[in-house]
Amino acid sequence: MAKVTSAARLPGLVALGVVLFAFWPALFAGGSLVSDDFAALHPPFNSYLPIDFSYEPGQNDPINVRAWWGSLAEQVRSGEIGWWNDDLAAGQPTLKGGLPVFSLAYLIAPVWFAPGLVAALRTLTAIGLTYGLVRSLGMARVSALASGLAFGFSGFMVGWMNYPHSSVAALAPGLFWAIEALLRRPTASRAVPLGAVVAAMVWSNFPLVTIYVLLGAAAYTIIRLWSECRAGGFRRIKKSVGVGAVAVLLASLLAAPHLIGFSEYLGWAETSHRLADSGDSSAGPEYLLTAVAPAIWGSDAVGPAWFGDGNWTEFNFYAGASVVLLALLGLVAGMRDGDRRQRSVVLGVASMVALGVLVAFVGGPLGELTRHLTGAAGGLMTRAKVLGSLGLALGAALGVERLTRRKTDPHASSLRVDVAIASLVGLVLLAALAPSTAHWYAVARDNVLIEEIAAASINPLLAASAVLVVIAARLRGWMTGVAAGWTLVAIVAVELLSFAMPVPTIVDSQERLDATPAHDVVRELLDPGERLSGEGRTFYPDTTSLFGIDDARGQVLKSAGYQALFRAVDPSIVEPVHGRPATVPGIVEHTDVTSPVWDAMAVGLWAQLPDSRPPGTVVEPAAAAAAADPASAPLSALLSSPVGGLRAVLLTAASDVAAVMDVRITAAGRQSTERRSIMPDDAAEHSFAFPGEDLAVGTPVSVEVTSPSPQGGLLVGIDGAASLVAGMVAGDDELRLVRTGDVLLIERPHAEFVRLADAAHVEADTQRAAEAVAARPSGERSAVVDSDLGLPAVPAQDADLEVVSVAVGRDRVDAVVRADRAAVVVASVSGYPGWSATVDGRDAEIVTADAAFMGVAVPAGEHSVSLRFRPRHLGVSVALVSVGLAFAVWLLLVGRGRERRSTS
Repeated sequence: MAKVTSAARLPGLVALGVVLFAFWPALFAGGSLVSDDFAALHPPFNSYLPIDFSYEPGQNDPINVRAWWGSLAEQVRSGEIGWWNDDLAAGQPTLKGGLPVFSLAYLIAPVWFAPGLVAALRTLTAIGLTYGLVRSLGMARVSALASGLAFGFSGFMVGWMNYPHSSVAALAPGLFWAIEALLRRPTASRAVPLGAVVAAMVWSNFPLVTIYVLLGAAAYTIIRLWSECRAGGFRRIKKSVGVGAVAVLLASLLAAPHLIGFSEYLGWAETSHRLADSGDSSAGPEYLLTAVAPAIWGSDAVGPAWFGDGNWTEFNFYAGASVVLLALLGLVAGMRDGDRRQRSVVLGVASMVALGVLVAFVGGPLGELTRHLTGAAGGLMTRAKVLGSLGLALGAALGVERLTRRKTDPHASSLRVDVAIASLVGLVLLAALAPSTAHWYAVARDNVLIEEIAAASINPLLAASAVLVVIAARLRGWMTGVAAGWTLVAIVAVELLSFAMPVPTIVDSQERLDATPAHDVVRELLDPGERLSGEGRTFYPDTTSLFGIDDARGQVLKSAGYQALFRAVDPSIVEPVHGRPATVPGIVEHTDVTSPVWDAMAVGLWAQLPDSRPPGTVVEPAAAAAAADPASAPLSALLSSPVGGLRAVLLTAASDVAAVMDVRITAAGRQSTERRSIMPDDAAEHSFAFPGEDLAVGTPVSVEVTSPSPQGGLLVGIDGAASLVAGMVAGDDELRLVRTGDVLLIERPHAEFVRLADAAHVEADTQRAAEAVAARPSGERSAVVDSDLGLPAVPAQDADLEVVSVAVGRDRVDAVVRADRAAVVVASVSGYPGWSATVDGRDAEIVTADAAFMGVAVPAGEHSVSLRFRPRHLGVSVALVSVGLAFAVWLLLVGRGRERRSTS
């Protein structure tokens, strides 16, 4: 074997060092990559965080957005391997999330550590595959390293976030590397790496990005194949195409389970599918400015987004100013100096950049064409930017190669000429962007943001200036090629890390988020199968999954029926407003907690922010006659508990400075005290929860308000007798306030994971079925089904229906029910192909119940009802994967045998 020299090791060591530096708090300092949507503004956490807790102002779509991988890994380690994942929002098939190769790190690492490890492995893989691709094109190690760093930390989020398209992107350079290997020597064994990387991309579960990468690879291959044809003749093309076909067959076999279930995944709103997307969803040319200055329109990492309506993680195209300059020089020099093969590589890379930029940021006819090619897997066209990111990274390799070339190279043209032509091309591109730049400037000026953006863009400007200095030094002969190469590597790394590193939120080990007492209360009160839900981000779904709590909201796209139920409560819940992705249901304040939809979803507990008003009838206060400052003297009132008991006291306060007030409520020997911040110029009603629903009507309720703030700022309404003016919220419903303070938890009595209904309304249309569920009287024992079960439309008043027992296990739900008449058993588990049912051991039909769940008809009497999940075509899928693995081994053995015979 060839000895690996220190020069060969150096790029790998540098790449490893850069990645470890980028993620060192998560990998070495005991930290955890935790999104600020877990750490900020969430009462269950804020009450238990250290006083000096701080988090980097990262973005609200976290690097561990796929946190449910942690719970799945724990199940695998415990031996509870199953096909159905019931952690969030009525469950989903385990394989619906695909199987990104990088997520296997969750099997060997704790949940808090795995996200950082996954990000580091994914970034290092992207750098390594890009390095191998560039080296296969005959370029130097330093050029390959610069290119790898440029792509690994590019704005496509390769190393930024744990998104499925990040996993696809990280593998993309491996696809092109395999293509290059096949073109150079089209033997049967070369089909194995090509087929394997395509299969890995498919399993990564973002078909839209996979399709874009394959389209870019097709364009690149056609250009390269034409060049190889001219060099080796038609026979070479024929052989290459044949090996490529074998690779496609191998990829199909290895990805068979995902491909077979793909239509089911997509119909169930698979992760790249956005029903709201239509027409041209490209970002617009203005966003191309982010390629060199990510703060050009704001982002969560460098300031609030202010330009346009797009999610910055989708629209941002940060390639790096240094990378863009090097790519311009490299593509020009490659066309002028390269041989036929290198010129075809340059044309292939240019086609990638053009395809990515035109589709993602320009749109038009080419964008519409690609939308038709992607079909039902369509989504935001901005995801085509992966091609632009990879293409510019490869172009940068060509630029570094040109600047490190020895002057004695007989094929080298004048560097001065290359620089001049590249400058001219750059000016043409700037002219093309002039209208977009003018538009951006006008909006930035109107928002008085020019200076702020300029300050945030200093790093890219310095990086671009540093590249120009290196070019000038090479022109003057002041710097050797080796020195220039390593200097450019440092410039690219520093520029991209200066933007990428602040994106994930990294907290210290002492600040890692753990389950709070509020989590313990939730787990104690929820019956098997019941779920938590609530307003806003209180007990955010991904967080609850880390602590074993099923949240009805769920940070995943759900079935059409499940989304229809949300819309039946409030259409805005699933609308992607204010940049919120469709994966995040937005339940707004004052949403109807009593809606039968929550019963259908088995929501047993409802969570609200501690300062929000709980549900119940509002007893309006009398009009205030004046206002007083509780900082001067305590203010008090004596109220009488209303009908249904007391659930909250309402006070109106105003202040012209930042102030706080302390409110103490006393009734029937119990007391609660709460401190509330009052923002300047904020005259608003404030709610103070009190668990007094059991108080008899007329029970005295004492309310006292004090304030430690300076006198003269805070004002609270009083009546003519100088008593507090206060309203109340009555607990005159069937809900029960079970926790106040850090979070409001409200128990819902009619939520049942498994229930019996003796009446059914037949409605096959999903949205109308959801609306029928929402209109159903609370507690009524009826169901909405998509098939006629022969049940009456109106439930009987004297029906004797009982769910005797319920057992929930991996891939199964077992219930024993008793009814004095025919009925339907409804299980609040998302209906999905692969579920089967039996009644007393005999096969039974499953109908869609309550728009999204499963129903099974039972006759009168006591019956055992069982639901089982097993993916359809599982046997066929496993057989095809086995054949694929055997086929790959055979191809490798055949290839090695032929290589030995050819060399003997």
